[in-house]
Amino acid sequence: MKPEVVVAKKRGTPYRSITTLYYILVASGVFLVGVYCLYLGGEQTQFWNAHTGWRTLLEQLGGLLIVTSGLSILWELIGKRAFAKEVLESTRMVTEIDSAGIKRITNQFYDESMWKDCFRGTEKLDIFAAYANTWRNTYMPLLQEIARKPKGRIRIYLTDPEDPTTLATLAHRFGTTPEKLKERIWDTRDAFEALRVEGGASVEVFYWRGDRVFTFYRFDNRVVLALYQHSGQRSPSLPTMVCENGGSLFQFVYDELVSIRNSSRSALPAAASPGEASTATVTQLRDPDSKRTG
Repeated sequence: MKPEVVVAKKRGTPYRSITTLYYILVASGVFLVGVYCLYLGGEQTQFWNAHTGWRTLLEQLGGLLIVTSGLSILWELIGKRAFAKEVLESTRMVTEIDSAGIKRITNQFYDESMWKDCFRGTEKLDIFAAYANTWRNTYMPLLQEIARKPKGRIRIYLTDPEDPTTLATLAHRFGTTPEKLKERIWDTRDAFEALRVEGGASVEVFYWRGDRVFTFYRFDNRVVLALYQHSGQRSPSLPTMVCENGGSLFQFVYDELVSIRNSSRSALPAAASPGEASTATVTQLRDPDSKRTG
């Protein structure tokens, strides 16, 4: 005997079919009653000639029943189901946004109110950017506030100026030359190194090789994630999302940060000793919040 072939049965919707049939039957009955009322109201009899008011009422009632039955069928078969689908889609969207932990979506990357809100109370800041000159110059006073906190920590991951492939790729994207891009990276490195104050926060600058398709800034339990343009033109209108810890998007950025941290090298000042540079380069951390042991 041949083995029995299991055929998947087509999943039906018996409840929906029964409900539809019920509405059609009820609406058809109402429609027929309305037609009958119009028929009675239109008869020329001695009774109706003596009661014209009742005749007019019956005619109006018949017309109302006919219109109501038609609208009811349209609402049941088209309107109500379209409305239900819209509600479900809206609910699903809200659920997905909440699951991702997204608190704000904007196309204004340099929105001052957004950044000030993120800086408020922050002690640990991680920055992953190509060079971030404009952003750094704009919010330098807020960066200095974090740098003065004894329990603070600032880490920035810049483009590796010694990697020709990375420089060429990003220079083409930003509409500049590798030499100018390298100068901007060095300027940002020096500016962040200068944030160090005695008794203040830990400030570390790293270089990371590889292309960048987005940039992110982690403020304690909040992340600002922005996409890069690929047109070679600079614009402040960049898709930007703010998400909080506990959501899938924050976890994605955190996991990326762990990977970036473990494949980066320290960008120590030129005055640093070779021993310090070697120790900082080989140190790898599983947790980007951990303190450097080198």
